[in-house]
Amino acid sequence: MSILKKKNFITINILILILILFTTGCEYSSTNNKINSKFLLKIKYLESIKFLFNHKYKKALFKFQNFYIKYPYNMYTEKVLIYLIYLNYIDQNFLNVLDFTEEFINSYNDSPFLDYVFYVRIISQISLDQNNEIQNLFRINRSNCNPFYTNLAMRDTYIFIKNYPNSIFIKYLKYQLFNMKKRLRKFDFNIIKFLFKKKMYIASINRCIRFLKYYSSNNIETKLVKKILKESLNQFLK
Repeated sequence: MSILKKKNFITINILILILILFTTGCEYSSTNNKINSKFLLKIKYLESIKFLFNHKYKKALFKFQNFYIKYPYNMYTEKVLIYLIYLNYIDQNFLNVLDFTEEFINSYNDSPFLDYVFYVRIISQISLDQNNEIQNLFRINRSNCNPFYTNLAMRDTYIFIKNYPNSIFIKYLKYQLFNMKKRLRKFDFNIIKFLFKKKMYIASINRCIRFLKYYSSNNIETKLVKKILKESLNQFLK
């Protein structure tokens, strides 16, 4: 056999082998699609887990995010969401945590991990209130800023206490609940001071009444609000 014919023979055989590989591969894929799919998912999932266990959190977060986007709603989605919640929290992506926890709560409301998910959601809301970049940059007094995320955290904390009274996170959240109430109390008190300073006495009186109805009397702000209420009434009746 000449060299040219030999080369042609080898080339043809390679082409045939490639053709067989692709055609049999397609047939195998069509008949064993579920097996292939499960195997691929497992491989990708374990790759992501490996980075997490090796404490390569940035890489693990990237891997889990890719897994979540490319393979939505499969046998691993529940666990992947939990890892995404955890990794986004330690990476301080708190808004992402709120998105993922909301999806988890809506999709897996019977999950044994639900109290953990709720817990991370609440502490993320607290962190969003405490770690506002604009406030920190301009050194703005947090007591003067809208406690939007604290209100969300309080709402979810009350839901948590009601639904998971025996959770290991209860004690810590009750402690945080005390701090959240203090945060709201100071914010409301600052509004009253502002209204009184601007001589908006009707608004000041209404705010004082609301404050005294909502907050307990054994704190310094409540005592001061009573004084402001009395002075506002005196000024209004002049």
